[in-house]
Amino acid sequence: MPIRLTIAVAILLGLVAAVPAATTITVIQRGLALNMASISLTAGDRLSFTNDDDVIHNIHIFGPGSEENNDLGLQKPGKLLTYRFDKAGAYRVRCNIHPSVKMSVTVK
Repeated sequence: MPIRLTIAVAILLGLVAAVPAATTITVIQRGLALNMASISLTAGDRLSFTNDDDVIHNIHIFGPGSEENNDLGLQKPGKLLTYRFDKAGAYRVRCNIHPSVKMSVTVK
């Protein structure tokens, strides 16, 4: 392999290795509440919401802009919903059915 190609491949591999992997954090819904009130994430991280209640929930994510929102839909007991936070800013997460199921998310 020519030396220039070897160097180029080594540089690319170094850049790929330097990119941090996204994190997925599990949030549990139990007792009509989330197991955390707030969390800080890095852009690209995911939250997985597990419904450990015996009732249906609905995960709705607002932000980071005032016009931005994502309704993940109805979530039956035992079902997992995942959302990736791509933009920096402040988010609010809530259940449209149960007002006590809520949290804030800060993405850097």
